Amino acid sequence: MSSAAPPIPSLRPGEPPPPDYYRNNLLRLVRFVMAEHADLLMPEDARCLSAILEAGKPAQRLFARLITRKGPLLRLDRINYSEVDDLAQALQALTDAGLVQMNPEAPAQDLLTMLTRAELRNRFETAQGTKPALIEMIIEHCAESCIRAKVMAQTPWLTVACWPSLKLAQLLFFGDGHRDLSVLVLEDLGWRRYEDYRLTPDQRLFRDRDEIDRYLRARLLNEATRSLDQLPGMAGPLSKALAECAVQPSRLEAKTLNRARNRLGRWFERAGEWQSALGCYVASAAHPARERQVRILTRIGDEQAARHLLRRIAQAPLCAEEADFAARFGQRRKRCAPKTTTKALGSVGTDSIERHAMALLATEGGEAWHLENHLPRGLAGLAFWDVVFAPVAGAFLNPYQDAPLDLHWEDFAASRAEAIAAQKRTLATPALFAETLRGTLRRKTGVANRLVSWRHMDGTVLERLLETVPHEVLLGLACRVIDNPGATRTGFPDLLVLYGARDYEFVEVKGPTDSLQPAQRQWFNYLESNGFKARVLKFKA
Repeated sequence: MSSAAPPIPSLRPGEPPPPDYYRNNLLRLVRFVMAEHADLLMPEDARCLSAILEAGKPAQRLFARLITRKGPLLRLDRINYSEVDDLAQALQALTDAGLVQMNPEAPAQDLLTMLTRAELRNRFETAQGTKPALIEMIIEHCAESCIRAKVMAQTPWLTVACWPSLKLAQLLFFGDGHRDLSVLVLEDLGWRRYEDYRLTPDQRLFRDRDEIDRYLRARLLNEATRSLDQLPGMAGPLSKALAECAVQPSRLEAKTLNRARNRLGRWFERAGEWQSALGCYVASAAHPARERQVRILTRIGDEQAARHLLRRIAQAPLCAEEADFAARFGQRRKRCAPKTTTKALGSVGTDSIERHAMALLATEGGEAWHLENHLPRGLAGLAFWDVVFAPVAGAFLNPYQDAPLDLHWEDFAASRAEAIAAQKRTLATPALFAETLRGTLRRKTGVANRLVSWRHMDGTVLERLLETVPHEVLLGLACRVIDNPGATRTGFPDLLVLYGARDYEFVEVKGPTDSLQPAQRQWFNYLESNGFKARVLKFKA
């Protein structure tokens, strides 16, 4: 099917949304999932989604708001939306449809958490203390029936039913269990157009229900690794469970399992259980697993194995961080500092330190733009637009994405290796590089692409870049981003500075107490090793 769709009605800052804004987003998600993923739904999932579609407009409006609230329990006295005229009627409709439960049984902890500290003290006549301390005291001294009655006297409560089905629908739509409809709300602050990529069944994230269930199990294991400090006894069973996972998992499952193995490995490492830590890292295919292996092997005295693995990393690093580690591990050399110019800070007034630097550079003949990471990422977006929106399995799940799901995954480039290599060959010709960027800007301005900020990458900036900055510099920046978008989200120097049509430089601005962060050092290492002009402008009080 074609994903071409009219723009989503937009929220405008400072103005209330249209009455059906949240409802329409909900219905868009539910209808899409039922149309494109019906074969992946269990009967209870289909019933939940059908109930949403069959509910009346007021009930749908209310439900769309409730599912973005932090739960699991919601206070009835704090539910009030201007677009829902008759709250009681809408709640009754949702209750009848099985989408909401009124005053359900709940743990005392959850019930008490709904109340404020002052309400807890008033209702339960407790002494002073922090809210957690008050809750602990109340649970210790009051029966659950008493707690329920007193909370009810303060406010009734409700909970959204069929959360597993809703979470599944969000997973199928967004490809991420942590993204929900609030993403559309937060991102849609203007009129947006989306790329016209195609969505076909063979490119879905999950081929069948079994893949979904395996991924959900992997996600549970990953979440469990976050609780090891509180429940250290889980480490052994978690290690065994991770070892029993699928040999050939889907990309999303593999990413989740690698994250869990790395976190469990670090826990074993801190506990001094070196062999268990090594077992986790060997099973992981994600950075920093190999770096941690080298460090552990060195620590336990297996220098030969450490050197062998270090050579393998140097020959085929998974990412820039691995390459940097292989180059510097064991080397007792002073860290190279980037070229730095020091200036007296003087009076900044109400300007930011970057604007202060821009004014100073202007007196030296420089024309400065405060672009930061928008510069290299924007170049990559324009130069590799078709690569970003290439039809890779599992990359595009709904018609409203500004990037593929895997844009910031470590294997983004590996999954598009041939397309990237072909585009690099084209872009190696300066005239074709300039033509590509200009053509993409002309055709795609305003189309959502997470790499491109249209506020920062307009025709004026692009023409000045092409006029002044050498082709090899612009191409190098674009290629570094497309080779690993996830590792290049931060750290690029603050300012692009152009000196007429003859020269350029990238300038990182630092105040008296600021220092370079690791991501900034990695960018400077890259810029300096390739002979690109960059420096730090350091202000001192």
